[in-house]
Amino acid sequence: MGMLALAYNVIRADQGGDVALAFEHSGELVALEGWVFDHLEVPLNSWTMGVPLVAVPACYFYAVMHYVATPTVLFLSWKVGGWKYRRGYWSLVLASAVALVVYMIYPVAPPRLVPGDGVADVMRAYAEFGWWGDAASAPRGIGDATNQYAALPSLHCGWAVWCALQMWDFRGRWWRLLAVFYPSAQAFIVIATGNHYLVDVLLGCGLVLATHFALDAFGKRRFGWESTESADL
Repeated sequence: MGMLALAYNVIRADQGGDVALAFEHSGELVALEGWVFDHLEVPLNSWTMGVPLVAVPACYFYAVMHYVATPTVLFLSWKVGGWKYRRGYWSLVLASAVALVVYMIYPVAPPRLVPGDGVADVMRAYAEFGWWGDAASAPRGIGDATNQYAALPSLHCGWAVWCALQMWDFRGRWWRLLAVFYPSAQAFIVIATGNHYLVDVLLGCGLVLATHFALDAFGKRRFGWESTESADL
């Protein structure tokens, strides 16, 4: 898992060799979404931009939760152990690995960077309220350490769905409420702040769901990972 995390950060830090191609791909996504982009994503972003009581918490949520929730849920899954942990671990590894390959071969500029598409950079506009600067959630002064052209698929949403799947298996009313709330809030925020297209969100979620259910269907029988879970959290 440590090697995957290292690869993720190295590839995410690579701005890519063809920025123009990233903007070309963004145009393709806007054309694909058509009416949805103009009547859902643009108005949602405009509304968020104009309501600081929504925009500032959304910026903090985007900048923090992606990096806090996933390792926390992974640790809790490890405590449960057994098949639930192994399935969760490998679905996270496989989905992230596929996403990294896509980032390398199909760069996409986020809506907030595309001039003339009607989407504002909410995090940049409200950077005075946090530690981030002009490069999404990257701290001021180190914007070059993040790849802003790795928008598709959205691992912010993919990892949120992964967390939801794991939390649902923890059982308990509060875990399941969190399992519904977290990915829903993440999907809303990544679009509202102009960091992702709806297509990015759907593909990120779909990628994680595909690896999760593929492992459920084939992994346990194939690798003999029997369930030895501890008591539910």
